Amino acid sequence: MTLALAWLAEAGSALVAAAGVAGEHPPDRVPFARYMESWHDCCLLAGTAAVTLAGLLFIALALHLEQLVEESHAHLLALSRAMLASYIVVLTASLMLLEPAFSHRITGFTIAAVGVAGAILTLKLMAGVRHHEEGGFSKRNMSRRKLLPMIGYGIIILSGVGLAFGIQELMNWTIAAFAMLLGNAAGTSFELLVHVARHKKQTRDARGA
Repeated sequence: MTLALAWLAEAGSALVAAAGVAGEHPPDRVPFARYMESWHDCCLLAGTAAVTLAGLLFIALALHLEQLVEESHAHLLALSRAMLASYIVVLTASLMLLEPAFSHRITGFTIAAVGVAGAILTLKLMAGVRHHEEGGFSKRNMSRRKLLPMIGYGIIILSGVGLAFGIQELMNWTIAAFAMLLGNAAGTSFELLVHVARHKKQTRDARGA
């Protein structure tokens, strides 16, 4: 029994000493350039998805362009432009992350700048647009579709600033931001396609009656 207690005491002392050494000398971080290389496939997929999903938005606009240019659908045209901005931001950020990584400060602040530009552009496109009930989008729906991109841009800005200060783990936040921007923009593109077509049908039926 005494030998067992003595062995446990020695083992505990060894563990405490090892923990102290580990705390004083943390393991070396992966070099930034190598770390960014591990994100190559992910960023490539995000950029490809942005370009592909932008095609859905162009299809929705092309099929109902006559209605979207009307004054009563100005809010939907502004929403379409804001969603196109989301695709462009994801594509631009992906390209920035795919370029050769020389400095975490340059990469981080560049990504943050892309997020700031996307937020400013979205606010500019959506500000001052008079809302009309035609087209099937309520004010609440419009506000939600504008809020989600702003949250996504905020996450991109935070992850970029964190990356600039050497917090590599914040790169994982860009995945959530990209998913939010692409998902919201794709859903909005589909709703535009459906709601504008529904409004066109109702107008045509009303004229026929």
